[in-house]
Amino acid sequence: MQTGTFNSLGGDYEEGTKASLLSAIARNAEELTSGKGWPDGVNDLLETLGRATGVSRVWIFQTVSVTPTHITQNYTFEWAAAPEYAQLGMSMFNMFTNAIDQNEYRELIRSRQRGEWQKTMTRDLEPGYLLDSQTIQNIKSMLTIPIMVDEEWWGTLGFDDCEREYDWDDVEIALLRTAAYLISNAVLRDRLSAKRKQFQILRGITDSAAWSYDFRTGQVWLAAELIHTVPMPVENLNLSLRGGLRHIHPEDRRPLLRAVRAYMDGDKEVFRYDVRLFTDCGDQRWVELIGNLSRGRSGRPEQFAGIAVDIRARKQEEERLRVEAVTDPLTGVLNRRVFWRELQSRLDRSIGYREPLALLILDIDRFKTLNDTHGHVAGDGVLRQFAARCMKAVRAGDVVARLGGDEFVILLPGERCPSARVVAERILKSVAEEPFTVDGRDFQVTASIGLCVHDGSPVAPARILDAADAALYRAKRGGRNRLAEADDCPVG
Repeated sequence: MQTGTFNSLGGDYEEGTKASLLSAIARNAEELTSGKGWPDGVNDLLETLGRATGVSRVWIFQTVSVTPTHITQNYTFEWAAAPEYAQLGMSMFNMFTNAIDQNEYRELIRSRQRGEWQKTMTRDLEPGYLLDSQTIQNIKSMLTIPIMVDEEWWGTLGFDDCEREYDWDDVEIALLRTAAYLISNAVLRDRLSAKRKQFQILRGITDSAAWSYDFRTGQVWLAAELIHTVPMPVENLNLSLRGGLRHIHPEDRRPLLRAVRAYMDGDKEVFRYDVRLFTDCGDQRWVELIGNLSRGRSGRPEQFAGIAVDIRARKQEEERLRVEAVTDPLTGVLNRRVFWRELQSRLDRSIGYREPLALLILDIDRFKTLNDTHGHVAGDGVLRQFAARCMKAVRAGDVVARLGGDEFVILLPGERCPSARVVAERILKSVAEEPFTVDGRDFQVTASIGLCVHDGSPVAPARILDAADAALYRAKRGGRNRLAEADDCPVG
């Protein structure tokens, strides 16, 4: 067996045979790239090569898997000059596995993995695996050329001659290696086509776009629709890394880069991260970047690629759930559970910095009567408007919460008694002077408020609330529609 990689033409050859072979390859090259493609165009190519070379059989074995001890292959394509030469469909060649237990066979496999061609004359072979295999198949001479796809041994293009002991020359081998390249390109085009179809399906389901980063060039590649809201004359864009990062929200850039580094240093197969992107119109959209890392044989990263899935709907739902978790669904102010958390947090700061903290507890006078007389629709409408007037009367950093029923509470960080009293009086005035209109009906209501101001001394949160609540009941007993202040705020 002779093994080699083609270096030069050299030697004499018959012009007619070589011209015929070259013409055959040229015709089928067009068919593979723009005509039938994979796999139909491959069958035509094998027939053309077989007739041009005059061999008995042209075939393709696809390499399924190679382990240190076994190799699995499949006989996927064949052209035979006559029925007696046909082997496609034989059980012995259907997804067959051979043990790699002989040095001769092991070296043959390694040679094909390196992309080297082999030619053999059966009569010249030493006793062993190759001689036995070619003798069983009545092969007198054979040429095999590896089909390399993405630098990997995808399969083998073979030429069997059962009638002649034919010695292939360098020109013929060079031409037939070109045919192997055509097959390799057809495989790649088929893979790309399949990926495009899969991505089109995925894109239709998830509203996603592709992206990649090439570590060798430092270039970011992405589908144009990812950042362009109007149709573009090009489908894809190439940007520098800095240019790509400009389309990411400034608050997300450093966290994204940290997440990428952590992914590269970790053992997760898939990278996932949510970021905000800016489009060409300045609009902001949430996307989830999903991708994985490809490394070269040296272990160095070569490409980081994946898809960006539009998750604006998901983020809106997350925000809705977040708001529901912290707010009262009827009035939109904070709920009781979050109020206790806020009270503890603001009180800790008050004690730590010896700052005042004012607490107002409010309820609507005779609300039960209003609710029982006019119904829950009227009651709910009054509650919503009451909460809105409370929110309007306070600062952006103050806390308004509903404790339950018609009872509300307000935290005023940093406020002492005089300024807290001003806020309370403002609320009482806004409630009493302007009717509450619900479904075309006006309701005149008032409110009562209890006030407690903490001076920054250590105290339990519940004791402040209890002091303000006691003041509220004094306001009720004093005639309603008024503010009552705690005699003094409890300490310790």
